[in-house]
Amino acid sequence: MSESEQILEAIRALLLAVLNAKVERNMVVPEKIQSGGLILVRGGDPGEPETALGCFGSIYYSHDVEIEVYVENGDAVMRDALFDALLQEIGALLDADPTLGGLTFGMTYGRLEIHGEALVGALAIKAGVFTVITEYETASPLG
Repeated sequence: MSESEQILEAIRALLLAVLNAKVERNMVVPEKIQSGGLILVRGGDPGEPETALGCFGSIYYSHDVEIEVYVENGDAVMRDALFDALLQEIGALLDADPTLGGLTFGMTYGRLEIHGEALVGALAIKAGVFTVITEYETASPLG
């Protein structure tokens, strides 16, 4: 498995510890959001490879991985509270192991972009997307 695939799987595995939420990778469209929320890990953008001076040795990547978070609830106060609790839990998990067991030099995450969606005949959905930036090295130019 490539380093980039190992990192994506490690992030997904880390997020499986979020209580009551369903965690998926590259799901096309969320069909069902369970009561604890839905977390989607997207492959994102591995960025351009960088090499050391003289092109000897390893190749370095700054890979942007997208994390989408969805909650569904008819009550706005409950929806906001669930969404916030889910984000706090995700943040704690990401902060607990920023190197993903040594797969990366570290990771940081960007600001959350929040969306609200009202669907006729269904509970309202609150969704957010943020980027986890992982820095790693590999011997392969394909990541």
